[in-house]
Amino acid sequence: MSEGHKYYKLEHRINTIKQVAEIGDSDVIRCGIVSLNEIVGIKKGYPIFLGGAPHAGKTEFGKQMMINLAQKFNWKWFCYLGEEGTIEAAYLDLMHKYLGKPYQWATEAEKIRAEYFINEHFIIANDDLDYMVTGFYDAVAECEREFGITFDGTFFDPFNDLEEELVRFNGREDKFLAYALKQVRVSSKKNKRVDMVVNHIADIKAIQDKDSGQFYMRAALPNEWSGGRTWWRRAFLMLLVYRPPTFLKDENGRPYEENETLIYCQKAKPKGIAKLGRRSIFWDWKKNQFYSYDGGQVYGMNEGIEYKPNTIQPTKDWTESNKNEDIDVPF
Repeated sequence: MSEGHKYYKLEHRINTIKQVAEIGDSDVIRCGIVSLNEIVGIKKGYPIFLGGAPHAGKTEFGKQMMINLAQKFNWKWFCYLGEEGTIEAAYLDLMHKYLGKPYQWATEAEKIRAEYFINEHFIIANDDLDYMVTGFYDAVAECEREFGITFDGTFFDPFNDLEEELVRFNGREDKFLAYALKQVRVSSKKNKRVDMVVNHIADIKAIQDKDSGQFYMRAALPNEWSGGRTWWRRAFLMLLVYRPPTFLKDENGRPYEENETLIYCQKAKPKGIAKLGRRSIFWDWKKNQFYSYDGGQVYGMNEGIEYKPNTIQPTKDWTESNKNEDIDVPF
């Protein structure tokens, strides 16, 4: 039966069902940051949504994941980086992250190595152009045809740079958003790749810390991303990037570090790819990279990773463990 058929009996897919059962989750890989291994897995065919407040580090986190996967698995990426300023700045930043030092400080041999690697694995879209969601993925396909390559992933940052087709949806932003996010999902599945989209969070009321008296913005809940709970409904892997203020303490009474960033897994689909929770990573501004701790050991980018078949155990879905609308603040 053709892929375009409207429905299937089990017998129509029995051969592929047996293949999937045999493979299981062995094609789930890690993002190359040790402390996240337990909660974050990546699987081709499924999108990733990244969210966070301005300056939380969501773009840097996304770019590091892309470079990690390019290094370990030779993944190729098509990127829209609307907040980098220029194409030149975007490529310089990627080379800085790859080398762990600014391009201009590198030796000639290091520059050649970085130029070759980034040129082989990244193509950056012209952010002067306006894209509708399907138009962006059409541009990806056009680029693949022109250069004779197949992208393993795409990265669109930020989501609000997409043209809103509000006339088509009678001015309903929620209807457009539901449609647009479905197209992201369809693109990942159709092309057997990972399409990452970066979003901001909605306005959140500042709260006062009872110990220090200082005001701060808490981590956004999954229904508090910009655009509302549609993101939560449409997401597969949903990751929030959050920088906690240093006057707060974690559950063990430890004050957060100045360079500490929390990664929240707020939705984990498909089953077994990830699990709800949060982990800390740390920013090294000189290297332009995140690093992490595991068992007292410091791990840099793509260090100490064993890429084995998936061992993540699924947990209850967020909706099951938080049935009430008054969801606890995730600290």
